[in-house]
Amino acid sequence: MFPINNFRGIEIQESDIKDKHVVIFLLVKPSDAGANYIIDKFNYLHHLAGKYCSIYPIGYSKDFFDYYKDVQPVKGVNNEKWLYSDQCFIEFCTDLSQRLKGWNYCGEPEIIVLQNKLTDDYTTSLDFRNYNYIDINYGIRKGYIDSFERFMQRLLIACQKEVDGYKAISEANRKRLKPRNVLEMAIEKMPKLPKTVKFILKDKLFYKSSKTKN
Repeated sequence: MFPINNFRGIEIQESDIKDKHVVIFLLVKPSDAGANYIIDKFNYLHHLAGKYCSIYPIGYSKDFFDYYKDVQPVKGVNNEKWLYSDQCFIEFCTDLSQRLKGWNYCGEPEIIVLQNKLTDDYTTSLDFRNYNYIDINYGIRKGYIDSFERFMQRLLIACQKEVDGYKAISEANRKRLKPRNVLEMAIEKMPKLPKTVKFILKDKLFYKSSKTKN
């Protein structure tokens, strides 16, 4: 869990990591319904993610250096004091919409899953080609997700399995991690799914990817 408030900072962070892993953008504003419940899980999710996944909560930072005037304090990882800014969040979402084909922020908590690229050039350290997105609250209302914490537990375990699976297969046979695999593994483990995973991932209000047709 890294409170880095802009793309350049995230790209530099990712360029310093020399292993393939999953990248998650967590879009949750403190003003969202149930946001405190999610923010309270930041510390646990950080330590569970380990080396298999980098989680970036959007709009958060350890210090904005007075750049934004609408900041509010939140409890971060390891009892650190973090700050949040709506203005920063909006700017990031605007930038993100230009990088992700067919994506626009829904207004409620979301998760975007992609992967890093092994490179010494920080401007190309994120791979947006196979991004996958889900609307958390919509998924809970529809019964696709039982709860945020249960889903994230399964999602991060799925990240570990996907990364370990990637390492076990020759580079000649598989060039990239598959973020969709991670989401499918997390969803299909939910007890009493109302519909099949294949059907659920056709619901465009819940799930979108780089391949989703408008």
